[in-house]
Amino acid sequence: SFCASNCQGFPPFPRFHSSAMPAAISVRPDGVGVITMNSPPVNSLGTELVTSFKQEFPKLVQDPQVKAIVVTGQGAMFCGGAEITEFAVMVAMGPEKMKENNPVAALSEMMDMIDASPKTTVAALNGPALGGGAEVSLACHYRVASDKASVGFPEVNLGLLPGAQGTQRLPRVAPLPTAMQMILQGKPLKADAARKNGIVDAVAKKDVIEEAAEWALSHPPAPISKREVPKTNRFMASAGGLEAGLNTAVNAAPLMIAPRAIIKCFEAACSHKSFREGLQVEMEQFTNLVFSVESAALRHLFLSERLAQKVPGIDEKPMPLKKIGILGAGLMGGGIAMCFIQKGVPVVLKDAKQEWLDGGVKKIESLWGGQAKKGRLSKEKFQQYMSMLKPTLDYADFKDVDMVIEAVPEIMDLKKEVFLDIEKNTKPDCLICTNTSGLNIDDIAAVLKDPSRVMGTHFFSPANVMQLLENVRTAKSSVKTLATGMAMGKLINKKCVMVGNCDGFVGNRMIAPYAGEAKMLWEEGGTVEQIDKAATAFGMAMGPMALGDLVGQELFWKQRKAAGDMNKQTKTYFGPYELTDWLCELGRFGMKTPDPSIKANGRGIFIHRGRDKTVDPEVVAKLDEVRKAKGVTPRPVSDEEIVERLFYPLINEGFKILEQGYVARSSDIDLVYIYGYGFPPSKGGPMFFAENYAGFKTILEKLKVFDKQAKERYTKNPQYLPIDYFEPSKLLEACAAKEGMQVFPGQTVIDVVLKDFRKSSPGPGPFSKL
Repeated sequence: SFCASNCQGFPPFPRFHSSAMPAAISVRPDGVGVITMNSPPVNSLGTELVTSFKQEFPKLVQDPQVKAIVVTGQGAMFCGGAEITEFAVMVAMGPEKMKENNPVAALSEMMDMIDASPKTTVAALNGPALGGGAEVSLACHYRVASDKASVGFPEVNLGLLPGAQGTQRLPRVAPLPTAMQMILQGKPLKADAARKNGIVDAVAKKDVIEEAAEWALSHPPAPISKREVPKTNRFMASAGGLEAGLNTAVNAAPLMIAPRAIIKCFEAACSHKSFREGLQVEMEQFTNLVFSVESAALRHLFLSERLAQKVPGIDEKPMPLKKIGILGAGLMGGGIAMCFIQKGVPVVLKDAKQEWLDGGVKKIESLWGGQAKKGRLSKEKFQQYMSMLKPTLDYADFKDVDMVIEAVPEIMDLKKEVFLDIEKNTKPDCLICTNTSGLNIDDIAAVLKDPSRVMGTHFFSPANVMQLLENVRTAKSSVKTLATGMAMGKLINKKCVMVGNCDGFVGNRMIAPYAGEAKMLWEEGGTVEQIDKAATAFGMAMGPMALGDLVGQELFWKQRKAAGDMNKQTKTYFGPYELTDWLCELGRFGMKTPDPSIKANGRGIFIHRGRDKTVDPEVVAKLDEVRKAKGVTPRPVSDEEIVERLFYPLINEGFKILEQGYVARSSDIDLVYIYGYGFPPSKGGPMFFAENYAGFKTILEKLKVFDKQAKERYTKNPQYLPIDYFEPSKLLEACAAKEGMQVFPGQTVIDVVLKDFRKSSPGPGPFSKL
């Protein structure tokens, strides 16, 4: 047999050529050479690994005792793809320099080397093969996968395409619809699905390297580059299949530019162009994308998530979290409970009344039950989850929990009262966290004997769905408390950002001028539909008017009522109030207040019927009344003005938060807005947008104009409340003075300027001093 003829005369023990290299080679007794990619944590294809691979692989090709080659990865990962941090260096070179010294060319050469091997080369997929890792596997002649392996191309999520021959290799082995799903939408395939789609040749039943070696010894070389694209793929491409795939991708993410470039690569693969000609198209398209601001934004987002975990001054080991207590079984408390249970952490869920507790448990049960009915959750898992939830009315059941998260209504006296009750019934090192979205946590913590065990954990509703978690450091939070809070966020898969204890923290403080200006633009002459459309055209998930109806128009109306001052403004809410107060007096809070008399399942600014909504004619009529009472003559408002007046004060507030030291870095703000407020990822977040899209000087000049107009409005017309959110941040002014300065790859102008700014003008927030 093929195998027997290749197994004669080999030494009984492996011979190791190298072991400490990022690409380590060894030879098995059966004559199969193994090259292992070893670049923790995910075996990413950084310069060091690629260089090492290109040095070591030829040794196996040239060794006369090596009959076939297996390529694999160290640990649980085959290869996680390109080293993203190196893209910033690539971009810093500029397009012309990159033509002379293309860093991607080295990776493409590595693929050519594997592909051209005269000895059968098999990828042993010991774990996920993603991006460049999937391309390495396709450069091999065959692929044998473990049942834990998967194959995927997530590059589109970074505004890129597979730039190391993936767009030309995948359509030669996989059906075009599968190839489009994988590359256009970034959807990975598990091992078995990859086998059914021709991407993987076999799924190993035992050790993957053993089976890959057997396959290598029993099959001749078969490079994918020499294979024709299947006729069915060519036919589908010529019959409109690529356009259909593009439409699906564009509808899912309208602002993404990578899908169009990917389609051009697929067109090249499925045309009569040669493999090499297809690669030229791929490289052109990849280069265009890597220098695009959209891709820079998405790469910034990817790296920002890593950076957010590195909180200045947090250098202690977190406490283990074996059991969690949650106070308040409402929508928020129940959602938080689900997050922990789904990660295997038991939860004690307490409320004050049996009916509230029963309602909360019923809601959790219905959510998991719904997943079970749809087949997304097994019956056993559903039962296991419910068994990990302990509902109670008794604080004593918190006696052995490691953390309590309080999620009761936003009433300061109530928060203080429950904190004292928690303190009496928990062990001394149990952390006590509040889910407040705006109350001063230092004031709440002050009632405890040991306020160092307190921090804020601001979840977003519904907590079992929304990805963002703002962790809030108080004046007295211990390092151990904060470290545990960050580890908790990671445990339950949240995008976790540490912020300081200021009014509204980061997200709600910045959204306040955005919401205030939406109402002001409306009074001045913009329509509800126009304002929302301008925001969604910018890329927001929904417009400010629709958002008001979703979260509830009554939120700040109730707070102002409780304070006994209906003209009150804070950092988290601004006027004008007349119209929304009228809605609240009528009990029309938005989506949560149905009106059966008009068959509406929600009524606020909009009348909501099912998934449809229309602006309430009564609201339009009321606005006319408000305008007349204030002496306002409506004027045409341009979409450009709407975008500038919505987003520039929001960005300005972000600069003030940085300036005052309530957040560590600008990218943390970007994460908050991408994952908590529906800011478009292709714009990178508000601070990235300021630096890379709008420009600091443009924003500064516009803010000065709007500030002058606002001051004129509220000084001449006493019916308008004073606002300060257009007053330019000192940090923004400092950044505008440095606009265009050169910074190292991976740095932002904002953070470079901020470092010096904090030395000369430290703010009151905790990050000013770290």
